[in-house]
Amino acid sequence: MASNKRAPGRATADKPRIRKRASRRTPNIEEILTVTLELLEHGGETGFRLEDLMGRTGVSKSSIYLHFGDRDGLLAAAYGKKFEEIVRESLSGLELMMNQMSSPRAARDAARAATAFVASPERFKNRLDRAVIIAGIRGRQKFAAELAKAQTALTDRLVVILMEGQERGFIRMRHSPRAIAQMIQAVTFGRIIAELEGDGSPELRQSWTLLVDDILDAMLFDGLINE
Repeated sequence: MASNKRAPGRATADKPRIRKRASRRTPNIEEILTVTLELLEHGGETGFRLEDLMGRTGVSKSSIYLHFGDRDGLLAAAYGKKFEEIVRESLSGLELMMNQMSSPRAARDAARAATAFVASPERFKNRLDRAVIIAGIRGRQKFAAELAKAQTALTDRLVVILMEGQERGFIRMRHSPRAIAQMIQAVTFGRIIAELEGDGSPELRQSWTLLVDDILDAMLFDGLINE
C-alpha cells in the first residue's frame, strides 16, 4: 500500500513550496564609499563596475541605487568623501601653522615649512587626487555644489588666519586676504605640473621651494623682517 506521507518541504497542489530569499547585507555607507574609492583608484571611472563593488561589499544594486540614486550619484559621494578628508587634513595643518605664529619671523618660518611640506614627493598623490576630484565636477552641478562647500570652508579658515596674523602684526597684506588665500592654494597645483614634467630632483625641488618662499615673502612679510 502506497504511503500518503510526503517529504518535508515538498511542494503539493495545495501547498506550493515557499522559496527563501537570499539574505542581503545591511548597507554600510562608509564601507561602500571606501571600496568605491579603491576601485576608482585602480581602474578610474571608465573601469569602475557596480558588479565589482557588489562582490566586494555584498550589497545589492537596488540598495546602492536606493542610497545614491544611480552610479553617478555613488561616484560623486565617493569623491566628496575623499575631498572632505583632504580638506580636513589641510585644516589641521592650518591650525598648526596658526599656533606657531608668535612673531613675523615665526610666521614666515611656518609658511616656509608649509611650502617645503607641499613640495615633498610624498604629497604628490594627495595633490593629484584633489585635482582629479575637482575635474570630476564637470557636468555634475550637485557634486560641484558639494565640493564648493568644503573648498570654501578651507579658504575661509585660511582667510581668518591671514587676518589674525595681520591684526597681530605678524604679516602685512597689500591685497585681498581671500585672493591671497586662493593664490597660496594655487601653489599646490603648480607643484603637480612640476612633478608631471619630471622636476623631481632635490635641486629642482629646492629651486621651486625658494621661488615660492620669495613670492610669499613679498605677499605677506614685506618690510616686517630685517635680515
